[in-house]
Amino acid sequence: MVIALCMVKRMKTDQEIIDNAALKVSQILRISVGEIDKTKFVYLYTLLYNMMGQGPDGEPCEEGDLNMRHWLNTHNSHLGFCPAARLTDEGSMRTIISYLESFL
Repeated sequence: MVIALCMVKRMKTDQEIIDNAALKVSQILRISVGEIDKTKFVYLYTLLYNMMGQGPDGEPCEEGDLNMRHWLNTHNSHLGFCPAARLTDEGSMRTIISYLESFL
C-alpha cells in the first residue's frame, strides 16, 4: 500500500506579508522597525526607492541603498528635521510621506 502525503502550503496573512516586507525594508535601510508603523514604513521605502533606489538600468543597486539611507539620516531643511529620527511619530511620518509624494 502506498500512502501519499500532500504538503499544503498555508497562505500568509496580510499582517505576515506586511511584517516580512517591513523586515526586508529595515535590513536595506538599516533602521530597526520597532514602533514604526510597518505599512507606512514600507510605503515610505517604496517612495524613496522610486526616487533614488535604482541604478541607471532601473535595477536595484547598492548606490541607491546608500542614497536612501543617507536621505533618511540627514537633516532635511524642507522638513525641518532628520526623517529617521521621527519615523515613530505619526504626524512626522505623514509629513515625510507627503513631502516625498510631492515629487511624484
